[in-house]
Amino acid sequence: MRRLKVWGLVAAVAGLLIGIAAWWEKTEAEVRAEPLNQHEAYVYTDNARIYWFELDSRKGEIEGYFHNGKLIEEDGEPPSLVRQRYRLTGKKTENGYELTVNKDGKMITYDIAFSGPHLSVKRHGDPEAILYNPVNQKELDEYVIALLDYNTESKENEQIRQFFSDLNSMYGYLSFSGEEHQLFIKIDEALQQGELSGSLLIMTDTGDANTPYKGTTYNLNGITDGKIVEFYTNVDGKDVKLEGEFQGDATSFTLSFWTTGEILSFTAIREEEFKQYYEEFKKKSQD
Repeated sequence: MRRLKVWGLVAAVAGLLIGIAAWWEKTEAEVRAEPLNQHEAYVYTDNARIYWFELDSRKGEIEGYFHNGKLIEEDGEPPSLVRQRYRLTGKKTENGYELTVNKDGKMITYDIAFSGPHLSVKRHGDPEAILYNPVNQKELDEYVIALLDYNTESKENEQIRQFFSDLNSMYGYLSFSGEEHQLFIKIDEALQQGELSGSLLIMTDTGDANTPYKGTTYNLNGITDGKIVEFYTNVDGKDVKLEGEFQGDATSFTLSFWTTGEILSFTAIREEEFKQYYEEFKKKSQD
């Protein structure tokens, strides 16, 4: 009799455990089947910002976090993403879900609903909803990386556009090689693809009393990426290459000079400045 009671108790406990396991499995299956739980996050990007919801829905009640990230840039440093996380709660509604985000004590309410695979999110008071994309953790990380890369590329493209805009706005660049030469480069056209065209005027103090001054003009074609610069010309039937670098912006660059082998510094000047230097050099040559 005693043994029968023990076996009866074991059977009851086993039955209870099986029932709990079945209930748990059923509950977890229902949780997994909940549409909001199908993805690890729902993400949206806008220029230098990224937003995403991390949601967990159980029996009509929702918990989770609202994240936002902002790109921060410091001079000389690559961009970084500063992230903030805010707790949220929510509930199921007739037309979808309602979420309340606690942003440092300020409660912000969103109406959300599925629109195809996307999550349509409308903040109370905003005129239109925004579509958030469903993602897993790996895809979310890729969004962050893409945002950082895009911002870096956009900044570089803007710097390039500004550089070529400045380059085309310059009247010309002047340099000196000792007392005998004054060099003036005028860039007629600088394309954003890097192609350059222009001319080089070399003014020479010959030391000859009869012809003390000589000016020779060479056509130039070249390339630049905003850092290095190369010009090509023809001197007495021979192709000549001039190489150098811009000094941080479009206002100055260095360039090799085939006549002396020097590396010369060229500085941007205005038209009136060039005329003044030109006349002064001619006068000095004639004295």
